[in-house]
Amino acid sequence: MRDDIVRAIKEYSDQYAQKLWQRFLNQNFLDQKEAEIFRMLHSRMKIMENAAFPDDLSFSLFSEDFQTLPLSFFSPGSTSEIFINTHSSFMDKRPHAHEYFEIVYVEKGQITNWIDGKEIKLSQGDLCIHNPNALNMILDSKDDEDVIINIILPPNIFQRSFFDMLRQNRQLDEFFNRFSLSSDRADTYMAFLHPSNRTDTIIELLVEEFLRGEDASRIILESTLVVLFGELIRNYHPDPFLTKLTKAINEDLESVSIKEIADRFGYQKNYFSNLVKEKTGYTFNQLVTETRIQKAVNLLLFSNDSIEKISEAIGYRSTASFFTHFRQKYQITPAEFRRLNSKNQ
Repeated sequence: MRDDIVRAIKEYSDQYAQKLWQRFLNQNFLDQKEAEIFRMLHSRMKIMENAAFPDDLSFSLFSEDFQTLPLSFFSPGSTSEIFINTHSSFMDKRPHAHEYFEIVYVEKGQITNWIDGKEIKLSQGDLCIHNPNALNMILDSKDDEDVIINIILPPNIFQRSFFDMLRQNRQLDEFFNRFSLSSDRADTYMAFLHPSNRTDTIIELLVEEFLRGEDASRIILESTLVVLFGELIRNYHPDPFLTKLTKAINEDLESVSIKEIADRFGYQKNYFSNLVKEKTGYTFNQLVTETRIQKAVNLLLFSNDSIEKISEAIGYRSTASFFTHFRQKYQITPAEFRRLNSKNQ
């Protein structure tokens, strides 16, 4: 990344910290939840006449009673903005969670990323993505030596912008679109160690466009993120069995059966059923249902097809069954999902 871009994002991050501090001084809170965050800041900060963060400041945004940082803290008044800044070590090394996805990219130096009890060593050029279920913290970060880029993404961006791309790769689809299932089998992070040199160039483009902040920046940022994830997918090598299985299910989603797929793969049905469960954590029928619901999401967001037509297109003989499965996943009906998400397009 160019030195001038690094300097610019570090300056932006410092200025943003000052604005946060000024909002605290002015008691300018968006809601009660944010007010609670700032009140905890108040108990851990030295009030300076110049409204600046003292160099020796050490505090945490989090306590035992409050461990989730809302997206609104970074994007006031919006739940659809992408936010980029540099990581600062002014926070205590305490585990915390988010209401958003976070990309941690090491532009310079090396850190230890603690996630759900695991320590992941990241060096220059490495990248790690946390989903909203991840309990995480960064260890061993030195502000004067390391340059750590944080990219904050709202969860709905993956359904809005990346659905077609991600659904071709089961592991990535599981990570980005199914984190809300909150099962023990689901990974809460993905680490990409030593990705291609193109990754740094793409991150640089993201940071530069974010700093421009012009009218078309949201479209450009989301398009650049598609390129970033495309590059990561290109260098990500999933289990060949899962790749083949995902393709087979998607090719015959309307009438797929476990016997037909098992025969095609050359396996005895019971053995194949156990293998699917072992590899995915789902039974075959659960996997088909998940695939159908994800395809339904795509059609709800990006087509004008009726609910009945979508239900039939993804293999449901009964619209009632489709409604039941959809509500189990999203807690709302397909029509409500379409209406709510169309406002965020």
